[in-house]
Amino acid sequence: MKHLTKSLLCFFTLIILTAPALAQRTAEEYLKASYARLQTRDLDGAIAALDKAIELKPNFAQAYLQRSRLLVMKGATDASLADLDKAILINPDFTDAYPERARLRMMKNDATGARSDLDNAIVRGYRSDTIYSQRGALRMMTGDLKGALADVDTAISLNPDRIGHYLARGAAKEATGDFDGALSDYNYIIDRFEKREAERLAEGKSERTAVPFDLTSPVISGPERPASKDMNKDSQTLRGVTKVESQATMKLDTGRAMTPEQMEYLPNVAGAYLNRAQIHSKKGDSEAAIAGYTKSIKIHPFFGTYHGRAMLLRKTGDMSSALADFTKAIELRPDMAIFYLERGVTYLLMNRDAEAEKDFATALSMNPGLQPTIETRRDEAKKQREKKP
Repeated sequence: MKHLTKSLLCFFTLIILTAPALAQRTAEEYLKASYARLQTRDLDGAIAALDKAIELKPNFAQAYLQRSRLLVMKGATDASLADLDKAILINPDFTDAYPERARLRMMKNDATGARSDLDNAIVRGYRSDTIYSQRGALRMMTGDLKGALADVDTAISLNPDRIGHYLARGAAKEATGDFDGALSDYNYIIDRFEKREAERLAEGKSERTAVPFDLTSPVISGPERPASKDMNKDSQTLRGVTKVESQATMKLDTGRAMTPEQMEYLPNVAGAYLNRAQIHSKKGDSEAAIAGYTKSIKIHPFFGTYHGRAMLLRKTGDMSSALADFTKAIELRPDMAIFYLERGVTYLLMNRDAEAEKDFATALSMNPGLQPTIETRRDEAKKQREKKP
């Protein structure tokens, strides 16, 4: 009996001593379960599994990090940011959490906080091409073009095969006025793509179809900045679709899964054609610019590309094609007041005044500060059409 009592005592002691380890393993199992559920596109189930993991292990930094990523997919930015704060509080050396928090801070226009997070990650030994490209994009957006170029050069040295880095460097060079240097980077991407396409066709594969627009679009320089400050909000939105923002705002695709090629490679190729077209436009080569815009749209239809091509088509006198492109840009981004304004101008030039005024009213309802700009553009358009024979 004494032997049995001692055996039971040892058994229960063993359970007590190993309970934390069992709980830890159980929390790890829930973390793994969340990955499995995500693979089946069960976002709510994945979050529920992470909730359980955190309940069992409140200081499970990895679970907080993963839950923050899933909460972003649901649009719960504040909750996601809170999870990242918790992960970093638990483990200040948890370098994976800093780039994630930097992206969320950028979504909240906290450039200072985002820069601090990226710097902290790098100081703590987080060394990857992605984080340098992210910091480069942030530096570019805040006007530190020299620093942006240095970071993108580092990203390229770490991963020379990632074409998105060349697109980012080209955009930074373009911003400094180094158009030849920018063209060199854009041409590098385009040459690689066209060589690959020639090989595909030689193998008997079909021509690519356009990839639907999504929030993974690449760094672009955007259309010319309007003179009116009232239009800067829209202009900045067009210019600000960067990797930093797009990765943070990417939604879970509830339809067909997108391949890595569709999510990064093709959008970056389209971005190279787009940015090269804009340089051609600045240099006065309208034919080359329109061809570049068209090629970009064929690969990855993006609202900024339709807007850019529409502006150029209208300038060359092709009003009907410009109207179609402005309408497509609005279809993709109906929240952009500048698109309605420009389509309204196009309607006026086509003597379709009622439709023009309707678009002007829509733009004004979205941005009341556009009133002086609309009045000026309306008068200019009417004078322009009066000069036509």
